[in-house]
Amino acid sequence: MNREDFFNLIDFGSSRVRFSVFDYESNKKFSESRNVSINTNYTDHFNAINEVVKKAEKSISYHVNDVILLLDSSDLFTIDVSLRKNLNKKSQIFKVYDTLILELNQLINTYYSNYYIAHTIINKCFFDDKSNDELPKNQIIYKYLKVDFKILCFPKKLIKHIKSKFIENNLNVINFFCTSYVKSSSYFKKLGLNNSCFLDIGLKRTSLLYYECKKLKYIKSIHLGSFNITKDISKVFNINLEDAEEIKKIFNKSEKEFTFSTMNSENKILFKKIIHNKISIDQLKKVILYRVQEIINLTLKKNHITNHDNSIRDTELFMIGRGSAVFKSNFFHQNDEFFFKSISFFPEIDSQICNSGLIHYLNSYETPKITRKKQGIFEKFFNSFGK
Repeated sequence: MNREDFFNLIDFGSSRVRFSVFDYESNKKFSESRNVSINTNYTDHFNAINEVVKKAEKSISYHVNDVILLLDSSDLFTIDVSLRKNLNKKSQIFKVYDTLILELNQLINTYYSNYYIAHTIINKCFFDDKSNDELPKNQIIYKYLKVDFKILCFPKKLIKHIKSKFIENNLNVINFFCTSYVKSSSYFKKLGLNNSCFLDIGLKRTSLLYYECKKLKYIKSIHLGSFNITKDISKVFNINLEDAEEIKKIFNKSEKEFTFSTMNSENKILFKKIIHNKISIDQLKKVILYRVQEIINLTLKKNHITNHDNSIRDTELFMIGRGSAVFKSNFFHQNDEFFFKSISFFPEIDSQICNSGLIHYLNSYETPKITRKKQGIFEKFFNSFGK
């Protein structure tokens, strides 16, 4: 196979790096993940990436060059904008849409120059007194096209820094996508629901994504995550962060496994630490639950969703992300002031996360590029004097 027959995806998480290779028919050819620790230069991240890439190249006899990158940031920025184009003759709708996209990109570059567009989402299309949730690409229109967009942006400074680190490691990033968006969108479609919420809890970031009538209505990230739960445990029970993290992980086990007789030797040592530090299991649960409850409240209230908003009533809330694993087998009572229909843990597979990025990449509408006439040598020469 040629290089073009493979898709390489990296989920660049704060505490875990996931790498998957898929063939032209979206079949998984290789997948592996590594736990990492974060620092400003991402040293541990790229040590792990280089090791896994070399392993993949050896395993499938293939050289990895171009990658599609999935990442999240608590500084994710959202822009809602509507653009309209009036027509004086009939035209194909996708051609008019292309002009709107170029205008949209120019607006973002002018007024939000510090941000990089990760996703351009169509919320609604209006044309010739009709409306549609998606762009009907083969439609002929006569009067106008109006599109309501939701734009998801990353800080350019972040993208530039990460991209330069990939270049240093001989990898070329061809696309950046928001992990929480592409994976929740994929899960949402598989669940076949009209409305649902996803709470993606990461290490130091949590993202809320609310889908209404099969469309993303809200997305918001905050600077709180599973690391804050670890710090709470450390502070309340006066233990170091390493022990607090390991004690927290015990709750990934089921209630019947959370007994001394059924624990493995490693967890028995931790359990003895709990007893030695006189940590109440019930109090530990309360500490974990209190912080998770705060995260839910903050993400929802930051989106102006209140218990008076009927649109979210009876909506299912799915907890995703490594930070939500504490709810994998434990069901704690929560003060649900938002009246969710249910709150449940949604299990994820590492390769499934990368695959959701591939699905989004293959289904994305290609953004048109501005083409410029190639200059001849004399034209370049005179233009240089004219500046």
